[in-house]
Order: sequence, then C-alpha cells, then structure tokens
Amino acid sequence: MEKTTKNLKAFNTFAIDCTAEAYFEFTSKEQLPQTAQIYAQYPKTHILGGGSNTVFLNNRISGAVIRICNKGIETLEENDRNVIVRVAAGESWEGFVRWACKRGYCGIENLAAIPGTVGAAPVQNIGAYGAQAEDSIAWVESFDMARQKFIQTKKEDCRFGYRNSRWKSENKQELIHSVVFSLNKNFVPNTDYKALREYMERNPEKNPTPERICEIVTEIRNSKLPDPKILGNAGSFFKNPTVDKDEYERLKSKFKDLVAFEEQNGYKLSAAWLIESCGLKGKRFGNVGMHEKQALVMVNYGGATGKQIADFALRVRQTVKDRFDVDLQTEAHMVE
Repeated sequence: MEKTTKNLKAFNTFAIDCTAEAYFEFTSKEQLPQTAQIYAQYPKTHILGGGSNTVFLNNRISGAVIRICNKGIETLEENDRNVIVRVAAGESWEGFVRWACKRGYCGIENLAAIPGTVGAAPVQNIGAYGAQAEDSIAWVESFDMARQKFIQTKKEDCRFGYRNSRWKSENKQELIHSVVFSLNKNFVPNTDYKALREYMERNPEKNPTPERICEIVTEIRNSKLPDPKILGNAGSFFKNPTVDKDEYERLKSKFKDLVAFEEQNGYKLSAAWLIESCGLKGKRFGNVGMHEKQALVMVNYGGATGKQIADFALRVRQTVKDRFDVDLQTEAHMVE
C-alpha cells in the first residue's frame, strides 16, 4: 500500500473538495497486516468506501485515509433454494445488486440503485423500499487493525438496527474486507412499500423477476432523488425519529396531518414531513439546500464546504426542534 496525497472530491458523493495527506488504497487481503501498521502509525484512521454517506468537515483530513478498493464475488454454497456468496467490500453495491438479480437471486432487489460499496452496507444497515441489508447478510468478515486479528461476525452479532450496526459508532478499528450474503432462488416480490405498491398497481405485471423489480426501484428512485454525479448529495441526510405513544399523541393532537408509522417500540415519524412542514423543502442557503423533490436529501449546489453542510444541517435540526420539539439525528457520517 503506497502512501500518497490525494484530493477526495471524486471519492465522496457530496463532491466536497478536500485533501487526504496520507491516502492508501486497500486492494487485497494480503495488505491487511500493513493496515495494522498504518493504524498504529497515525492518530486517526478513516475507512472510506464509496463516500456516499460521508461529509468531510475540513479541507485537509487529519490521519490516514484507507479507501476500500478490493473486488470479487465468490459463490460459497448453492442449492435449489438459495445461494451463499462472498462479496469483496470494495465492490459497488449497485453493481452487486444487478449481478444478483440478473442471475435470479433475490432478497436485495428492493435495495437497487443505492450508491456506495458493499462493505458499507452492513455498517449503515442500508435500507429502502421495505428491505434492509440485514435481511440478506449471513456474516461479515473483517480485520481488527488494533489487535491484528481476523473476525467473522455472524448476523445475530452485528447488532443491526434502523440505519445502525456494531460498526456505526464503535469498533472503528475493524476494517470490513468482505460480506457474505444468503440469497433466495424462489422469488416472491416484496411490494409492501407504498411507492412500489402503487407503481405495481398502476403498471400490473405477471410474474415480475428480481431483475424487473430492480429496474422498477431504480426508476422510482431516479424520479425522486438527484443524481450525485450532477448534484452532490449523500442521499437521506437525516434519520426518521422514533417517539413513544405519549409523544406521538401529543404531536398528532397538534398537527393533524402528521405522518408516522406504528412500530413495536413506538412510532416512527417521517423526517421528510417534519422538514417539509418547516418550509425547508427546496430551501437553499448559499451553496447548500434541501432538494426540491425530496426534503430528506441535502444537496451541494457547487462549491459547498463540509462546514457549510454541517452548519446547514444544524439549522435544519434546530428549526424542527423549535417547531415540533423533536430531535433529528443525522444519517450522514461526519469526518474531521
């Protein structure tokens, strides 16, 4: 792994112009011992995938940046009902979904067109259109750079939650180098999510394939979300907050059109509705704003710094807090 100085604008979907003074590319498991040396040498070590959930706060990144670039998809087991595949962390998530759907493997087709890498999927427990990464993950393979130890984390030990996992705020010393998925061969479309269900009702199809669902989800996403290649963004910037029954009833009595969904542990509020109700959908401040079609998506209109994005996020959170007394949490990962 060769150390270089690297501008990271092309490696984060917000298109933030910043520089890593100690940049490394991880391309194979043979380099894992070297990652331990890097981890010990620098005060901070940042693991970078596709940069699709990353906000670099400073113009120059302190510590080391290791970008995950390894590739490969390997079939471990296969029978009439399912297939077990090991996928390198540096593979494109979108590319992997299309690879699976093309072969008739199902379980991740609703997660089509999500930018980023496979290695980031378990960290964020990415989810969309009624599916989450945890639904198909069998185990995660990583390397503890501090203890120089290989780790295999079974699904039940990943501590998956809503946009959360054991790697989200802890275990930062673990470099995920591959993820193992269990995919089904007997396809039953998951069309419970409202937008997907309504699309299928308007455009009924007999026996849609995983590949067809992948195409439909991609079409729906593209109609609502900005292309990061054109307008810098990191997808949904805020999480949908969860409140208890008493808090939900308080809000519902005051705001009759409140959008919320009942869950086992309370009610999940629509962060998009909260933000839009504050008049922030499509609102722009300088080079930063909330997208005109999706209130959850913050966009870089060009030239925005990480600090400007963070400041605007704080403004949004405070506005929602003042109006609803609800705390929004950022889904995007802030890197100093």
